[in-house]
Amino acid sequence: MSFVTLATLLILLIGWLFKNQVLPVKTVIDYSVWETNFIQFWIWVAIGVGLLLPGIAFLVWLRYPEPRKILGFYLLVLLVQIITEQVLSSILFPSLLVIIGTIYTIYRIWQLWQSQQVVNKNTQLNTFSPKVLNSLLHLLLLFWSVNLAVLLVLCFPAIV
Repeated sequence: MSFVTLATLLILLIGWLFKNQVLPVKTVIDYSVWETNFIQFWIWVAIGVGLLLPGIAFLVWLRYPEPRKILGFYLLVLLVQIITEQVLSSILFPSLLVIIGTIYTIYRIWQLWQSQQVVNKNTQLNTFSPKVLNSLLHLLLLFWSVNLAVLLVLCFPAIV
């Protein structure tokens, strides 16, 4: 929760700097038609890979403490990100989505990497198939790493 608090304060500070034109960033996202279509496709991929897949795994492993904790925190932070994006981008301006997404994606990559370390080091996790959980964490880590690349290569140029 300390990350969420710090991230929210940072996002509000960045929003304030944008509003007061201290940072040279557009308040709207200026995508081409191709970029808009790709972003719409990417959002559906994010829903499937980043939300539904771990959500289903969380429900399947609900009675096992370690995967429940790992996936529960992952889903909680994802939910906070979605709410933060919806609220702050509508209150302040739409291009803040890119900043929020980047901050949370970087944290999520670290969170997933840490989770992999826990699964790899914990030998008592053999009751729920740690190989499957580790594979899921690898897939999520790959997805969010690609998402960070999309944010940096496609989204940031549209707001700068």
